[in-house]
Amino acid sequence: MKNIKILHIRKFTYTVSAVIILAGIVNMTIHHGLKMGIDFAGGNVVQVQLADPNITIGEVRTVLIGTGYGNNVQKIDDPAKNLFILKTLARERDNDKIITEITDALYRKFGRDAVVIEKADIVGPRISKYLLRSSYIIGVVALVLILLYTTFRFKFRFGVTAIIALLHDVLIVLSFISFFGKEMDTFVLAAVLTIIGYSLNDTIVVFDRVRENLKSSKAYEEYIKTVNRSINQSLSRTVITSLTTLLAVFSLFIFGGNTMKDFAFALIVGIIAGTYSSIFIASALVVDWHRWRPEKMKKI
Repeated sequence: MKNIKILHIRKFTYTVSAVIILAGIVNMTIHHGLKMGIDFAGGNVVQVQLADPNITIGEVRTVLIGTGYGNNVQKIDDPAKNLFILKTLARERDNDKIITEITDALYRKFGRDAVVIEKADIVGPRISKYLLRSSYIIGVVALVLILLYTTFRFKFRFGVTAIIALLHDVLIVLSFISFFGKEMDTFVLAAVLTIIGYSLNDTIVVFDRVRENLKSSKAYEEYIKTVNRSINQSLSRTVITSLTTLLAVFSLFIFGGNTMKDFAFALIVGIIAGTYSSIFIASALVVDWHRWRPEKMKKI
């Protein structure tokens, strides 16, 4: 069995994570926060059916850009119909005016008889604020439950470090969303919640191995070696699981269409960050906690 000295470079890995997260926070501050999607910022959703099956998403996007209401167009995969969804953020109070202008632009470009507006929805500020507030509540409740679970199964210090590792993963994902100008919508939120569960699972596997290896007093005397050995023992499982999952998510990113790209992008970043934190961050924090207050450490 290999014995890679992973914990010996923990100061370097702390620095890498801190640089990425700080850069993300600075970028979000410069751009006044994340680029919120319609689900959270409010806006309009127009679903349109075009008679000509040869009309491409690029042509529809050009029409929307011409109205000045953005470029968010998605094609619905339906062999029987040529369907598109056009989304615009709420920049004005008169949402009916926005929908009318978009509809008229489509009529002028493709002909009134060739365009059928199947649905036009307005996502008001109350709904978007409710969704945003609900997201915060879900996140906080999830973290509290995770802390309780890890504290019950292991010890309080393991619960705290697991939470820090999860927050690390979420901040990394949000930073990359900010770097690449992706919209924060319910799809990305679902990806973030998925990442929390995925990352926690990886961390728990490592912690469980640590617990098994810390059953002797000698192991406690050689704490850092024991934890490092535990990481190495679960390393192949962690890497293989992550690579297998990434293959599936990359397929989703490449072949899933525009609707799923941001969701898959967030998952890709989150899986990499979650694997990284399980190996280099979570257990390293436990070791530093032990080195800081060794006299108060008790066996698991």
